[in-house]
Amino acid sequence: MRTGKLAALAHRNHGKPAAFVIEHLATLGFSTAEELENTVCAEKSFTAQGDATPHHNGHPGGHRLPIVESSRNRFRNVLRVLIDRKYIVAVRDAHFQSVFDARRDLERHLESLGLLPSTKLGKKSQADIDEKVDIELEQRLDPTLAAATALKELESSHSKTDTVKTLLCVDYSNVVASVRNERIASIAEKTFGKSFGHITKAACSQIELGSSPFRVRDPDPNTSMQRLDVSLIDARPSDLPNGTHPNDPEDGFLSNGGHPNGYHRPRLNGTKHDPAVDHQLAILADGPFRFLRGDTNGSWLVDKKQLGDYVLEKELMRLISERVDGPALRIIRMLVDKGKLDEKTLQELGLLGAKDLRQCLSQLQLMGYLELQEVPRDPQRQPNRTIFLWFYDAERVRKVFLSKIYKTMSRHYQRMHLERERLASTLSKVERTDVEGNVQDLLPEAELDLLYVWQQKEGWFLTELDRMDDSVAILRDL
Repeated sequence: MRTGKLAALAHRNHGKPAAFVIEHLATLGFSTAEELENTVCAEKSFTAQGDATPHHNGHPGGHRLPIVESSRNRFRNVLRVLIDRKYIVAVRDAHFQSVFDARRDLERHLESLGLLPSTKLGKKSQADIDEKVDIELEQRLDPTLAAATALKELESSHSKTDTVKTLLCVDYSNVVASVRNERIASIAEKTFGKSFGHITKAACSQIELGSSPFRVRDPDPNTSMQRLDVSLIDARPSDLPNGTHPNDPEDGFLSNGGHPNGYHRPRLNGTKHDPAVDHQLAILADGPFRFLRGDTNGSWLVDKKQLGDYVLEKELMRLISERVDGPALRIIRMLVDKGKLDEKTLQELGLLGAKDLRQCLSQLQLMGYLELQEVPRDPQRQPNRTIFLWFYDAERVRKVFLSKIYKTMSRHYQRMHLERERLASTLSKVERTDVEGNVQDLLPEAELDLLYVWQQKEGWFLTELDRMDDSVAILRDL
């Protein structure tokens, strides 16, 4: 599911060859650059994706390149773009272990070299050891790869030197960032209008993810802020689908004179950026998007942690609103805003009757959305001398929803497998090479009706799985 999203994203941003490389690397799982090149260039469809008249050194009218050489040059150009855009990362040896095992191996290695201080010095020494191990472990888990490294290995692949080759794999962080940007843009568009949604999406597309599955230490608060390059934001949204422009090349790669950010419209009067962008960003910052901040020098900053927390909060509220009614949702919003409250305060703020309030609180507690804390006034802990405070724990609710979504996705896959088994005979005919493309002529009407019903069911299942995967991307990976 997520591999298809990544391939579609690569196709939209960088053309068909990029999607082709992503699909093959995802199928292989991981491979060296040389193995990936041989696999991709062996496909006739990748060779056919090149220009009808290949050019030498990029200039028309030159000598034609051999087909194999042309496809390899195209592959290396695509590989460079995908690595630079972090669609492809490196696989380290530590990735084949759990974090616990990788940490134990690293500790034993550092102890054998005498690089760890003795633990007899106390807690401070243990804290120093943990910090040193965490720093070294993050370096071992770091999947960052330079495109020049992979291309250099390709150039030296025909030499007889036995060098260790870097393993490549796809990285799904671009999918998570795309889901985040779409959610933010949707909220901004509903609140302020289409142009504000476009500005918000363009701004958030510059922001890197604040989380990583390979991060061991807590992120540094000083690195949470990221500066926006406002000159890369176009205030005028494109009327074409996917944000493309009429002068974009069909293969998805930038032509001469294009900008690396994907915007191709020249600025008016030689200005650095459109003043309307600053105006709209100021409106967004004054509204609910508090992660946007204006700097004293006129630039704009984005707090990555606040951005992630905002999207997570909106997703939790959306999921809760689908499962509870108005009064219960009002109670949750009050607890999110005010913190811990007792029943009497909730009744006064929510303008609810005592009976309705207790029913809502019991329902929310049973569903795992609220928790009750007892604060005794004396050591005897008598009920009449105890304060009962209701509170909302976002982290616990996030885990509750993740567990439910995992179970629902598992049931969907099981049901898809069951429905496919029921139509195994018909589907086996459809998948035959001599039937493919002539289904309407070769299958009887009864089997065509069954096939049509199955295609509708499969489309519904895939749509629901895609929707749930977006929620998982926000709740787990953001």
